Amino acid sequence: MHADRSVFYGSISIFVIVILIILTYNTTLSLPVVHKTNQAPLGWAYAQSFQFERRAFSSAAHHNHIYIMGGVNNNGKYVRTVEYSKINSDGSLEPWQTTTPLSENRFYLDSVVIGRFIYVIGGANGPLGDDNIPLASVERAEILADGRLGPWIKQAYLTTPRRGLRVVHHNQTIYALGGYNGSFLRSVERANVLPSGEIISWDAELEHSLIDRYIHSAAIHNNKIFLLAGHVDKSDVMSYSDVETTTLQPNKAISPWSMEPSRLKQARFIASATAFNNYLYIAGGHDGTRRLNSVEFARISKQGRVSSWRNASTLNTARSATTLLHYRNFIYVLGGSSDHGVSNTVEYAMQDKWGNLRLPQ
Repeated sequence: MHADRSVFYGSISIFVIVILIILTYNTTLSLPVVHKTNQAPLGWAYAQSFQFERRAFSSAAHHNHIYIMGGVNNNGKYVRTVEYSKINSDGSLEPWQTTTPLSENRFYLDSVVIGRFIYVIGGANGPLGDDNIPLASVERAEILADGRLGPWIKQAYLTTPRRGLRVVHHNQTIYALGGYNGSFLRSVERANVLPSGEIISWDAELEHSLIDRYIHSAAIHNNKIFLLAGHVDKSDVMSYSDVETTTLQPNKAISPWSMEPSRLKQARFIASATAFNNYLYIAGGHDGTRRLNSVEFARISKQGRVSSWRNASTLNTARSATTLLHYRNFIYVLGGSSDHGVSNTVEYAMQDKWGNLRLPQ
């Protein structure tokens, strides 16, 4: 009898233990998994503002300096003054200094750095509005050891004037893409930079973009050029949301353009783009009704294809006719037109390994 009772109570004890184990296991499964992280919050921080507000200008980075060139100010006056700032190790900027001014007024220009030289290309000058004059001129300045610029020297002219163009470079070759010369352009031209830094001629490419591109965005990643968005000519729809791409051939010519399946989440023009660490970014701009503070990014595959676009951290200030550039893992948005006028402010963020943009630490 005692033995039977012991077996009975023992069976109950085992049953209770099994139930408790099952309940504990199920409860554990239902709890969210929390990954501890020391990463900074998503967002943009303000960096040192530059001295002269400007929109429709150009910027470039060389080693640990940022340069800004051209544009117009809040009074509609051209800004020939060139400014530069040193980038600190944490991504913050030193106070901006002025250096050798451009030899010619220009806005809606673009620029590149190759070797120890910075090149300013195209744009427009003259009265703002319908009488504005697109430019084919190109000028170059040497970047000195202390960050200052030497004198600006005229180089070979583009084959056609281009206002609102975009420029990229690969090795020693510069590509000028789209713009406006009285018509919206699909044409592309390229120039080889000599070891001396001189440009002696531009050559028109046989392959034209699929869509005319004006005040659009462009970026280069490895041997792939990307054209993004832009202003739609003579249409009730003001801006594009598409992305097209081409591959650079060994002889430096561009291949036929193709349209990427993925489209921007927000159509826009007078935005700015850049590509680094296998991600493509576009920031700010205008959609025809309002300025934008949105930033989008997409991963670039090993084959150079663009994945689906995602929203990144929004800018603190909506801005158009701005510039966007990167240095190491930092990305910068500079100046442009805000809802309060032409700006001299700078925002910057730090890219994480997933392409997200976080507050710099």
